Amino acid sequence: MVAPERISRFLSFLLRHNPPEYRLRFDRRGFVSWDELFAKVRERFGEVSEAEVLAVIEGAEKKRFEFAEGKVRATYGHSFPVELELQSVEPPERLYHGTARDLARNFLRAGLTPRDRRHVYLSESLEEAIAVGKRRDPLPAVLVVAARAAHADGIRFYHSGNLFLVEAVPARFLSLWDSGAGSARSA
Repeated sequence: MVAPERISRFLSFLLRHNPPEYRLRFDRRGFVSWDELFAKVRERFGEVSEAEVLAVIEGAEKKRFEFAEGKVRATYGHSFPVELELQSVEPPERLYHGTARDLARNFLRAGLTPRDRRHVYLSESLEEAIAVGKRRDPLPAVLVVAARAAHADGIRFYHSGNLFLVEAVPARFLSLWDSGAGSARSA
């Protein structure tokens, strides 16, 4: 049996970054046929069942994938153009973005923009933002986004999977989470 985390990582790689060596055929909304995708997973892992792969797609707590009408896509994280057709939503009062400490000061000065993706990803939970930030820094910085105020100022937020997506967040809506005080503080 293949570990679900390995399957999830491979699916994320295929569906978010469209590597040319795998030659998947995506529609404009980022969907690829289940049969085509499953064949690539079988090529990679050998004996893996459809049930194992579907359990990863449909059972993921983070809702990274969407299965519809015999097709699968990633719900966020694309590095190639995809029309996710998301609807703008009113966000909660605050959202969080975990990042490396050396990047946080720049974001506080210049605003939060996507690096190698199409959107900035924001978490509803401080714990999730910390976990994301730890991928790049063992003691990450967490930016607090005054999301409702930004939305009121015309910034569009989208909900996809368990994350909120935004094209950019101006610096005036950002503050730094102060773990010692347990609250946000201005830069």
